[in-house]
Amino acid sequence: MKIRNIWAVYFSPTGNTEKIAEAVARGCAESSGQFEKIRRRDITLPPEREKTLSFCSEDLVVFAMPTYAGRLPNKIMPFVRDRVQGEGALAVPVVTYGNRSADDSLMELNLLLRVNGFRILGGGAFVCQHAFAEVLAAGRPDSEDLAKAEELGRKIAEKAEREQFGDVSFPGNNPVGPYYVPKGIDGKPAVFLKATPKRDEKKCLGCGRCAVCCPMGSISAEDFETTGICIKCQACIQKCPSGARYFDDAAFLSHKKMLKENYAETRRHSEIFF
Repeated sequence: MKIRNIWAVYFSPTGNTEKIAEAVARGCAESSGQFEKIRRRDITLPPEREKTLSFCSEDLVVFAMPTYAGRLPNKIMPFVRDRVQGEGALAVPVVTYGNRSADDSLMELNLLLRVNGFRILGGGAFVCQHAFAEVLAAGRPDSEDLAKAEELGRKIAEKAEREQFGDVSFPGNNPVGPYYVPKGIDGKPAVFLKATPKRDEKKCLGCGRCAVCCPMGSISAEDFETTGICIKCQACIQKCPSGARYFDDAAFLSHKKMLKENYAETRRHSEIFF
């Protein structure tokens, strides 16, 4: 079939999900020889989620989201559910996760896109460096992950050319299960929903980068304090040039320690489905 545009759509606070989305789109373009047709839509910042995304039957959409507590981020999922319209477009649901598990996130994204009028050709779950604990999947996505993402893109382009629009089997529960309950180092639930990043005034340069990059728009551009919902994405921490932002919440730090002790050693492999 004729593909008008190849879209890379992504929510990517720390940039790794964007890398995977771009690699899948690149693989699609490589197979079809249509690099000039790659279009991008970054939905990380709030203004981009105020718009409705509409596609058509000649579009191929790589839709990439990170896994938060085993599912799609609960503050971003409603945007996908309510403001993304497929209108018969082809879609490739893609999720990333930090070496623990993708759980039901890929299934959830697949189901939402189907309901919204997309035809699903395949998808993937890709390992990326964990936002909380850098030692989990450190440096990923690496060359192996990106090669796997490009392979998925090529397979998808081949299926589109042959118009193979049958069902694709994805891991996860249908209907999706509850969110994963974070555990502390003691094995008990770690409750840190209200935790927000602190600011070291001595280190802060006043550059405002944290306010600009917050996906929830929750950091004041005047005093750089967190004044709204925090989804623990770590964007403000990772993008602060002086290391002035940090978490000191005991439950959050206990969960981070648990992740390091239980999920840092084994290399999980990215998987594709088509």
